[in-house]
Amino acid sequence: MIKKDTFADLLNALDFIQDGEIYTKNINGHEMKVDFANQKLIYPQGVTTIRKTTLNFSQNENFVVFECIHNLLQSGYKPEHITLEPEMTGGRESTSFYCDILLKDNNGAEYLLIECKTTDNKDSEFEKAWKRMQKDGGQLFNYFNSYRKAQYLCLYTADFSEGKIEQSYHLVSMKDNEKYLESDDKLRSYQSVRDESGSKSDFFQVWKQTYQLDSTEHNLFESAPFDIGTRPFSINDLKELDNNGIQKKYHQFATIMRQHNVSGRENAFDKLVNLFLAKIKDESENPNALKVYWRGAAQDNYFDLQDRLQELYKKGMDEFLDEEITHITNDEIEDAFVLFKNKTDETKKTILEKFKQIKYYTSNDFAFLDVHNHTLFFKNGAILKEVVQMLQDIRLKTDNSGENQFLGDLFEGFLDQGVKQSEGQFFTPLPIVRFLVSSLPLEHIISNSESVPQMIDYACGAGHFLNEYAKQIRPFIQKYKNTDTAPYYQAIYGIEKEYRLSKVAKVSAFMYGQDGINIIYGDGLTEHDDIKKGTFSVLVANPPYSVKGFLETLSEEERNAFALYQSVDKTDTFNSIETFFIERAAQLLTPGGVAAIILPSSVLSNGGIYIKTREILLQHFDIVAIAEFGSGTFGKTNTNTATLFLRRKADTPNLSIHYKNRVNYWFNNDHSTDSLFEDGHLLAQYCQDCDIDETDYHAFIFNKRLPENGIFADYRAEYQKSNDWKAHQKMRAFQRKSADEQQQEFEIAAFKFASDIERDKLHYYLLASANPQPVLLIKSPANNKAAKTFLGYEWSTRKGNEGIKYIGSTEIGDEDNPNRNQGIFKINTPLFNPNDLSDTGKINHLICQNFQTASNNFPTTIPEKLRPYASLNLLNKMLDFSRISFDKAIQTSLTEKVEIISKYPLIRLKDLASIIRGVTYSKNEQAQKITNKIILPADNITLDGHLNISKEIYLDENKELDDEKRLKKDDIFICFSSGSEKHVGKLCLITQDTNYFAGGFMGILRSNKEVLASYLFNVLNLDNMRNKVRQLSNGNNIKNLSSSIGELKVPLPPKNIQEQIVIECQKIDQEYETSRMEIETYRTKIAKIFSDLEVLAETQSDKTRGGG
Repeated sequence: MIKKDTFADLLNALDFIQDGEIYTKNINGHEMKVDFANQKLIYPQGVTTIRKTTLNFSQNENFVVFECIHNLLQSGYKPEHITLEPEMTGGRESTSFYCDILLKDNNGAEYLLIECKTTDNKDSEFEKAWKRMQKDGGQLFNYFNSYRKAQYLCLYTADFSEGKIEQSYHLVSMKDNEKYLESDDKLRSYQSVRDESGSKSDFFQVWKQTYQLDSTEHNLFESAPFDIGTRPFSINDLKELDNNGIQKKYHQFATIMRQHNVSGRENAFDKLVNLFLAKIKDESENPNALKVYWRGAAQDNYFDLQDRLQELYKKGMDEFLDEEITHITNDEIEDAFVLFKNKTDETKKTILEKFKQIKYYTSNDFAFLDVHNHTLFFKNGAILKEVVQMLQDIRLKTDNSGENQFLGDLFEGFLDQGVKQSEGQFFTPLPIVRFLVSSLPLEHIISNSESVPQMIDYACGAGHFLNEYAKQIRPFIQKYKNTDTAPYYQAIYGIEKEYRLSKVAKVSAFMYGQDGINIIYGDGLTEHDDIKKGTFSVLVANPPYSVKGFLETLSEEERNAFALYQSVDKTDTFNSIETFFIERAAQLLTPGGVAAIILPSSVLSNGGIYIKTREILLQHFDIVAIAEFGSGTFGKTNTNTATLFLRRKADTPNLSIHYKNRVNYWFNNDHSTDSLFEDGHLLAQYCQDCDIDETDYHAFIFNKRLPENGIFADYRAEYQKSNDWKAHQKMRAFQRKSADEQQQEFEIAAFKFASDIERDKLHYYLLASANPQPVLLIKSPANNKAAKTFLGYEWSTRKGNEGIKYIGSTEIGDEDNPNRNQGIFKINTPLFNPNDLSDTGKINHLICQNFQTASNNFPTTIPEKLRPYASLNLLNKMLDFSRISFDKAIQTSLTEKVEIISKYPLIRLKDLASIIRGVTYSKNEQAQKITNKIILPADNITLDGHLNISKEIYLDENKELDDEKRLKKDDIFICFSSGSEKHVGKLCLITQDTNYFAGGFMGILRSNKEVLASYLFNVLNLDNMRNKVRQLSNGNNIKNLSSSIGELKVPLPPKNIQEQIVIECQKIDQEYETSRMEIETYRTKIAKIFSDLEVLAETQSDKTRGGG
């Protein structure tokens, strides 16, 4: 509000000259003056003043009147045109009252009535007066009743805040729009009210019913005198948005939607995006006469407005997204009738009317409502007009190349509300976007690139990664290149297959002042003219996953561009689209290019085509870091994810081919080039890491025959029972051979079977060993509350307040407040510092540092406070080479490897016991009453290794159960699968036959004659053996043992030692039961028994026995 204590500052801003207490300004030869000593407002000679009340400092409204008169004189009006406080009947009490300003034309006829009001953020008389005016006409329609020749009414205010003058007004035309009136003969005109000598209320009803309370907010001062509204609206009239402007526009849009009962937010946002696109095109094509502008009811109509917008939208879609939009102008229809000589031809008239109905009375690119008739067209027109008025004074295309943060924030606010989390697969939360992009070595890339590096997101959605990348490289361009950012923005590419989102992404780029960003509407897996293989230095993406039948949308040529396609059986049901996006990344990135790709965690461990995918990863990429996020990261998308931070390997020389050749040399007993390549030690290192005797391994290769011990014995056994060998045995030619010949064939075939697997293992071992840096593993906490703190946000499902909530920022309950999106700057997360992305104490800095470890020979160091989330692991330790089957699963467990040390042989568990899986059953097979078919789940085993019946599940009596799965004396009952790592592998010894059956997530270890059941139980229940079991478990949500438990190696002493251990353990058990022995003491004594007999060396983890 302009007040007495700020009035002098306002005058200074208006370029008044101060002389003591007197402020003066000469305007076109007319002097305005303010006398602060006497608190007088002095107007130029010629201004008619009916009363003295506006000539002093008595009320703040007088300052608004003074500022308005100043603007009228500046615009070219003369003092004799202006009357202050003309008397009239009307006003608030329908008695004699005075309007603030009456403007008369050169002939003395009334032209414009102005009522001035004060305004501020807390109490705006201006807003109150506007609401009254919209309700019943207010004071201005009362004044108009006395001056019916006036062509315009104006409700005006001005504010002065933070050194800036802000004017606001609503200009109402009292002139009729004849073209508009012709569109509906039911519309009443102002002229008809004049002709009928109607009342003030009648004029108000025309304004309300015919012209839908129309007003304009421009050209009061900009137009030539007495020519309001005719001056073209140009780009110079536009204003760049500030933070206050964001809030006003955001609230304005929400208010328009509420007032007109527009409930479809997604559709409303889509139409808003179309308007932004049209306006962007308008500012570049029509800077001197903008078309995204409501010219006022006197000179504009909804038909023309829609035509202007549609034409701009058509051009914008063609220019920015290379999409053709069909739009036929009225002139084109008229031209179609050029041969019709009779201008009154009824056929032409009828066709034009039908064309009008088809064109306007149907839904279109600017239909906030579902339009399908004349009435709905006008209802939608009223909404469209108001939204256009909301946007028309904003400047979208700025002159500077810097970021238009306020526009970006405004658009982000619209986006947040316009596309809800039901479509969350398209959007990555902003904290994750910022974390991923800031984790890449962008400063290094910009500073060391001789040419402009290219960046791509091949599934860009709303364009978040693109805009964040552009934002983050800007300071590096300024620091190292001292050049315009435009070429760098033009090297950014986004591909989006969803039509609407491709528009969103393009508009978003403009809104952030980064309009050089390229958006391609198309499939990220196909070729595009502007997307060249091997040319991108940066790739950041959150590609879709699990899309059934996506290959059906690609041509055969496009499918064959992927090596993975050869592993697909049925294109109509295949859904692992994320695997193809991984291969696409390998195609697009240049050698040394970096990537951050969000993927389902299953990519790291699943079988089938995922194995081929991991081969592509290991062959073509250095793995720099893996960040695993839990199910709460992406809102309703409850998938655990792993973000892979990668660096593209060089293709020349191709390291994968090189190592494959080296392995073939070794398997051909050729070590002649070991010294040349300095890699002979890697074979020895492989044997050591895989617990294989190096001499045996060399014998295996040299003799081309499998040794009888270790993993080679496992290969023998595995091939012996393979389908290939069984089929071979059935062949007549084989059966005719002698036993020795058959054995010889077996040895040859078994060697080939084993050597093929070993060649593969050794190949990928060498590749993994060549990873230039340890892999930085980032893990989100398992605890739900801790995970939210780790992310810095959580998701709300509370009705009316759904969406992301930033932890640490003040709760802003109003969903129509754009500052809801500013909370990201308040979060406190170990991932990154939102106010300093180079903060060395955050995880993003660790990843960025790890990218550069290989080049600067400076190892990554993890600060103490980040160690709960981060660890460094060698890639060759993250692949399991110990099993016969080699699936290249990348293990991300942070548990250190547990080494079993014993003076006795280590025997695989599957060679000591039968491994029996529990009963599987459906919910329909469960009984609601007690039956004889009783299943025991994991709840019945305590963490310290005892059977404690607490939960029984009854199955229908008709359910057939395999007696092998019944728990019998000397069975070891074990948990094979659990969502909790501490529960998987817990076990107990069954001491007598029972009628219970093992449950589906459970199993039975039934020992053979080589081992005593009690000994096997006691050794498996030691803490370091339990840790070893946990290492064997796999899976992300559910830890599974059933496929790997048999590979566990157990020390097997002679029977007499086993018996001695059982007796000693029984003594300790009895002492524990009958005394007050502490549990730690008990566990230490048990571990000592094994240690003293050298069965199992006591390590630090042996100090406890049992599950915790």
